[in-house]
Amino acid sequence: MEVGTGRRLGPKVLGCALAIVVVALACQDTTGVHWVDSLSLKPDSLYLVPGESLQFDVVPLDQHDLPLPERAGRVEWNLSNPDVAVIETTETGATITGVAPGGTFVRVELGRGSAIGSVYVEPFELSEIRIEPSPVEVNYRSRRVTVRGILIGPDGEEVPPTDFRASWRIGDIQTFIMVGRQEVITGISNSVWGRNRGTAALTLVVGDRTVTTSVIVR
Repeated sequence: MEVGTGRRLGPKVLGCALAIVVVALACQDTTGVHWVDSLSLKPDSLYLVPGESLQFDVVPLDQHDLPLPERAGRVEWNLSNPDVAVIETTETGATITGVAPGGTFVRVELGRGSAIGSVYVEPFELSEIRIEPSPVEVNYRSRRVTVRGILIGPDGEEVPPTDFRASWRIGDIQTFIMVGRQEVITGISNSVWGRNRGTAALTLVVGDRTVTTSVIVR
């Protein structure tokens, strides 16, 4: 490389010049314009009873996935069903208050970012959930066994599953399956069918409560 003076620059000078250019570009990339590229919404679901309030927190992220917490107050919040819950925004998120049993969705938007959260309002808080029978014993590929989720209310009595969101999670689908042949099955009562001899976990999820038992395939 030559300059106007006719003097040739050595390799060390060229190396220093290149390093300066790289540093300058890096500084420009990290100190330049930052836009909201995505939104982090936590938790992804809320479970409440009427009159109870819980919080969603949102953090805007830029094009490098770096947090921009100072922009959280600009996020736009939309609730799909105000008959189920009401929303009040804060500087860091939003407070959700349950109104009536049911489900609804919350959508947040800012810049290029968006996210969706779920809100489930249950009739009342359960004191316990159970699986019957427990453990579950089933013969290998010969017959099905029906399992039930038992919901216990605040007074210690069994309550109907109406307006409660229930699902089943299978620990190992090679050992047993349930109706629908899925890893997550909805409904409070389902049938278990053994596929291979062994033991695997079966979990019932109702709202934010879980209970697990063993399925033994003989």
